[in-house]
Amino acid sequence: MVGVIALFFILAAVFVVLGCVDQRRLYWRLSAWRYRDPAANEPSDAANRVGRFAALLLAGVWLFAGCRAMDFADGDSWTREEMRTVVVAAAETIEADAHPSGATDSMLTEALRDASEGEGPYYRLDVKTADAREGEGGDRFQVSTTEGEFPFCLAFTKKESGGFAVPGADGSTTVVPEYDLTSSVDEGTC
Repeated sequence: MVGVIALFFILAAVFVVLGCVDQRRLYWRLSAWRYRDPAANEPSDAANRVGRFAALLLAGVWLFAGCRAMDFADGDSWTREEMRTVVVAAAETIEADAHPSGATDSMLTEALRDASEGEGPYYRLDVKTADAREGEGGDRFQVSTTEGEFPFCLAFTKKESGGFAVPGADGSTTVVPEYDLTSSVDEGTC
């Protein structure tokens, strides 16, 4: 989106320059070579004024488009309620299945991406691993916007819930444990 906005403002600047340049000089540098008698085909002063007006009008259109695109991009920001909804939905998604390890950044990132559909821009979410509190096991993550607004702390505790057997090459069997994760969501930093 930033590239589109930058393109709109660059086009606006180009048309401002085209509108401010002497139209007669612009004709002689860019268009006169096409004619056998360039002086006979030179635009009138009225045509030059219309060209200048058209260039400045187009600059205004591109400037307006750039401002509207910026408003559109900024309008896709998060509210506290949307953040809470997405974070709780992501935590519930992670709790739903057994996992071979504790909660990971990638697991939470994927759950947040799925939960943010229709709520807000996923690219404006920031996930950081937080330190576990003393006496508590598990994994903790802080989720906020990229600007640091609306932080939520997700804490996951794991409890072994069985596992699955993996046969070895030498005939032995290794049991890989699976864990049920329980989450808690608190508003604020971890």
